[in-house]
Amino acid sequence: MIADLILHNAKIYTVDAQRPWAEAAAMSNGRFLAVGSNEEILALAGPQSTLVDGHGRLALPGLTDAHVHFLQVAIRARQVSLFGVRDFAEVQRLVATAVAQTPPGQWTLGWGWDENLWDVAPTAAHLDAIAGDKPVALARMDMHTWWVNSAALQIAGIDATTPDPPESKIERDMNGRPTGILREWNAIELVQPHIPEPDEATLAVWLRETIAAAHKLGLTGIHDQRVEREGQQSFRLWQALRRQDQLKLRVHMNIAADYVREAATLGLLPGFGDDYLWIGHAKAFADGTMGSRTASMLASFEGEAANTGVIVTPAEELWQIATQAAAGGFSMSVHAIGDRAVREVIDVLGERQTADAPARLTLPHRIEHVQLIHPDDVPRLARHNLIASMQPVHLLTDWPTADHVWGDRARYAYAFRSLLDQGTVLAFGSDAPVAPLNPMLGIYAALTRQDERGLPAAGWYPQERLTLPEIIWAYTMGPAAMAGKTAVQGSITPGKWADLILLAEDLFALPETAVKDATVDMTIFDGQVVFKSD
Repeated sequence: MIADLILHNAKIYTVDAQRPWAEAAAMSNGRFLAVGSNEEILALAGPQSTLVDGHGRLALPGLTDAHVHFLQVAIRARQVSLFGVRDFAEVQRLVATAVAQTPPGQWTLGWGWDENLWDVAPTAAHLDAIAGDKPVALARMDMHTWWVNSAALQIAGIDATTPDPPESKIERDMNGRPTGILREWNAIELVQPHIPEPDEATLAVWLRETIAAAHKLGLTGIHDQRVEREGQQSFRLWQALRRQDQLKLRVHMNIAADYVREAATLGLLPGFGDDYLWIGHAKAFADGTMGSRTASMLASFEGEAANTGVIVTPAEELWQIATQAAAGGFSMSVHAIGDRAVREVIDVLGERQTADAPARLTLPHRIEHVQLIHPDDVPRLARHNLIASMQPVHLLTDWPTADHVWGDRARYAYAFRSLLDQGTVLAFGSDAPVAPLNPMLGIYAALTRQDERGLPAAGWYPQERLTLPEIIWAYTMGPAAMAGKTAVQGSITPGKWADLILLAEDLFALPETAVKDATVDMTIFDGQVVFKSD
């Protein structure tokens, strides 16, 4: 067979144990045709074949982000970013500039703030001084908490008489008046419906632009975590792009667990779709987040004796959801941050579901984040074939906060090595826009366990570091394993999808501290070049 495209004269790390390294790869009809030496593969060239000279550069399988909120990445790129801003006065300046640029009658929106970086507790009053009667809503970096001004509270009808919604919290001052901080989804939903949304034609344009940005970062696949209302919108948009032949990503689309019954009624099962877009897991939430101090904990947060976090979905309810999902053929994807949440999810998806789940489940259950785990629970994920879907990039900003709120318990935060050594399958992503989409930052974080300033100098709990091959596996074969796609995705192997990236730097030769700055020279998706650096 004649190849459509051949990459030759490259240093190809295939992530295939049968042949880890190669010089060249041939592609035809969107699949890898052959992998081998330059001589072997160039023999497959014909008059119409495209030849790409790798010039000795490192090639990897296309990377997959195993946990991303892709539509939100597209939307947040058009809002004021407060990500990583440590000076509260600078926060106010950025928001004031955004307010001044917001047309009359519209909301000023932003994201990415982290109160752990400031010595000020944010309130509506801070925004009122900037925006007056113009509504402002700013999502925290984890998206589980919003900071709004008095105009936004008034539009949403939130006042001292408004009760806390279930599994959520409206923060209040000494007199019971809302402070402008809304924690968890049901509280956020009091405000969100009042914010006008872009039409779907606009969102489709933004998605295409964000796909191009993902290609530039070396991503050829994602596991989209949007749920509920935004999940419906995301799914519609992905399908529209697919119909127009503009979907240049492999999209594993999770659905909200609330809709499993409807999916089962229609006879839909995980995997339904095609090589570009398919239905994935049923998504649920066990708890909140670390930074918002709403993660569900076995013991209280440091310095907050009365606070053990928020249980978003109690264990018994989660078991009922998982049982219903399993009856419809759906495996679970459950957000769990705190050690209590992780334990209860293991109890439900492991101990209880092992006996009760029907044999027709085609995908493994997955726990999203596993941010803190009790050492007694470390062996239990592998025992029950639960995949740890984790985001190393969070280490860049979270390690000081973890030390502050969890103390010595942080020894088992982001416990990559401990989990892997027990046989747990790891799959890595970004949680963007909660963290940057760039997978090189995640690779750097898992390799060094340091932030971008090189702190801590010896690495944060360095015994949890991973090797570069282990990390690359978690960005390639790990997501493929979660999606049930190991036969077609995750390595440069004949017969698999022809998704590949060519890097400007050799990650295996770089100093560890330089990995975060590595860049992609070319991205090939479905056997076609979709990005090429200038």
